[in-house]
Amino acid sequence: MKILIIHTAFIGDIVLSTPLIQRLKEMYPDSEIDYLTLPTNKSIISNNPNLNEILLYDKKGKDKGIKGFFRVLKILKEKKYDYAVIPHRFIRSIALAKMAKIPKIVGFDVATGSFLLDKKVHYDMKKHEVERLLDLVEYSGKRIPIRIYPSEENKIKIKEILKGRGFDEKFMKMIVVAPGSQRPEKMWAIEKYGKVIGKLSDDEKNFVVITGSKVEKKLPLNFNKKNVIDLRGEINLLEFSALLSFADVVAGNDSSPIHIASGFSKPFVIGIFGPGKRSLGFFPWKEKSNVIEDNEFYENNIVKIPEHQHEYKKDYYKGIPLISIDRVYGEIVKRLEES
Repeated sequence: MKILIIHTAFIGDIVLSTPLIQRLKEMYPDSEIDYLTLPTNKSIISNNPNLNEILLYDKKGKDKGIKGFFRVLKILKEKKYDYAVIPHRFIRSIALAKMAKIPKIVGFDVATGSFLLDKKVHYDMKKHEVERLLDLVEYSGKRIPIRIYPSEENKIKIKEILKGRGFDEKFMKMIVVAPGSQRPEKMWAIEKYGKVIGKLSDDEKNFVVITGSKVEKKLPLNFNKKNVIDLRGEINLLEFSALLSFADVVAGNDSSPIHIASGFSKPFVIGIFGPGKRSLGFFPWKEKSNVIEDNEFYENNIVKIPEHQHEYKKDYYKGIPLISIDRVYGEIVKRLEES
């Protein structure tokens, strides 16, 4: 059987789909599973042993517009897939599968273009996103973890960087801080991150690693301390994953780093969220995790939507500034003491 997963969303969404990949391979061990996604997402699943091929759809770049759509469609037709699973909730993804004449197409009932699906699955707002994706294959068994696969070369490089910058794994605890996000409204104030990092660095047993993209390097975090290093823009996604696998604590916004960190057993993952955002099901998929949000703001700003049978919080991100420096610092210290 030839199976195609179509998911052209953000990196964090792709990470959350890795349990789905694993479950499909368990259900169809002799199948070939291909994954259609954005070029920026390729590396995070590039070493996944359950995938046969990663296909790229640069819908915001060279494949933008109808010409790019038909370029990708031609490839899908040539592959002759038997089964398509579509986590992405937009008509373009479903239309690709339908026009490629894939016999069985499964997706969510809330997706635009869901009328084109052969099977519609209810998108349950009360569940975690990983559980919702597993609903696409009717799975409700034991918890399937997120899995990211950095190579040995990735791990060796990161260990060399850390050692060269002063990290002593025998005597120090590592805290990885990811202060950025592709969506600025999700970000806790960079000045507050700076204060937390400063307080953490006062303890010589703490080693703080600031991470992010080249673009996020512009966020003003400058420390002249031996136990604080800045790797923003210096490592790729799988090297970043390797870094997270070595951390004792990972702290960041409602963004991909906390989801990637959830794929490893060692770190305790701390997410700083807009109030009520956790209830949408995008919190860390890991027992060793916690979400910090302003619940009082949440309680005072909800609207009930009966037809969807869930609560929707107005202005999700306006509560983020209410989260204090001491609260985040205290949570990190608590988890370091437990590690």
